[in-house]
Amino acid sequence: MPNLIRFTAMLKFLRRLALSVVVLLGLVVLWDVTTYDAPAWQADYRRLKTDMASGYANLDWMAQHRKLDILALDRQTTAAIDGAHSRVRAFLAIRRFIKAFKDPHFRMRVGDRPIVEAAPVVTPAEGDATEEEAFVDSPAGADCTAAGYEDANHAFVFPFARLPGWTPVRDGDFPTALIGDIGVLRIAQFGEDSYFGACEKVFKPGIGEYELKLAVRALQQEKLKQAIGELKSKGATRLLIDISGNGGGTEWVDEVIALMTDHAMSREDARMVGPVCDRSGIWRGEPVCQVLQDAPERIQLQGTGVWTGPVLVLADRGTGSASESMVAWLKLNHVATIIGERTAGAGCGYVNGGTRTQFRASPFDVMMSNCARFLDDGTNEVEGIAPDIEIPMHVEDATQQAAALAAVLAKK
Repeated sequence: MPNLIRFTAMLKFLRRLALSVVVLLGLVVLWDVTTYDAPAWQADYRRLKTDMASGYANLDWMAQHRKLDILALDRQTTAAIDGAHSRVRAFLAIRRFIKAFKDPHFRMRVGDRPIVEAAPVVTPAEGDATEEEAFVDSPAGADCTAAGYEDANHAFVFPFARLPGWTPVRDGDFPTALIGDIGVLRIAQFGEDSYFGACEKVFKPGIGEYELKLAVRALQQEKLKQAIGELKSKGATRLLIDISGNGGGTEWVDEVIALMTDHAMSREDARMVGPVCDRSGIWRGEPVCQVLQDAPERIQLQGTGVWTGPVLVLADRGTGSASESMVAWLKLNHVATIIGERTAGAGCGYVNGGTRTQFRASPFDVMMSNCARFLDDGTNEVEGIAPDIEIPMHVEDATQQAAALAAVLAKK
């Protein structure tokens, strides 16, 4: 009987709690509906379109090459915001608008508030001040955690262990292994802030953010050189670089690319936004000037020759941004054979912070790339980079994945 009484009391409590939650949710919904300000959300949406017209590097590509009907999309979004009747539905309308572009660098995020009205919306590629005058290295913080560093997963994810002859060599930040005469090197991230242990080794009180980043980068470069050297000493004559799932990072990638050859390489430099006209008419279907500056001269990258043998690169749809730059450099200059699947299509990202729209009606910012990278055939990297040899990278059968790669390696 006492147990039955306790059970009955608990059941009554849970019913009251559930009723309270329902009432609370109802009040929240009622508040959202009664205080929704459609004109404020429309003002934010107009602000976003203005910023996109002059500061979104891929806008013209989406309209002209992907044939995205931005006029129809605009009409749908405007109508959806007007008829939203709540913040949640207005937010979802703008999110649908952004997702329609299918651009990993075009995204919403929670922004810093309050808004500094004087802050530039479109971050310029160059300023009037000299680099020395403009640059201030802000303090990194009290320790690596305060500096924003964390230890990401650096391990192999592809089922290499199922390949015949798989022999692990080292783990750590850059795991390596051997498959016969093939040395396998895993680089899971190109962002210095993904290597907490390296940060702790170089951190010192009062160090600046940029100084810390360069110190971590230098340490990681040495680790990469040591890893490659160890593979060579153990008989590797071919190098397979695994950057599957590597979503990118920083310009550090250029230094890593240079390790993989002793050749001089070149490619078209990234193109920055820089329209020479008022482009607001693009949302009315009017002819406008291009959003990007004219194509710059080709840039050069001299290999340092830490590795000089044949190179293979394993990439997949998770290989993006800075990692796609590595794929492009090595593929365009015939340094490496790319194996796997088409890359993420993140392309160029945020130079000096990129372009940002700060909403007033909600605590969200919209980030968009202010640069675009193109392959030698004129294709925007936002389309992803196709592999030279395609194999299944996302199937449930790990044995099938491993067998497909083994078949490719046997022929190379």
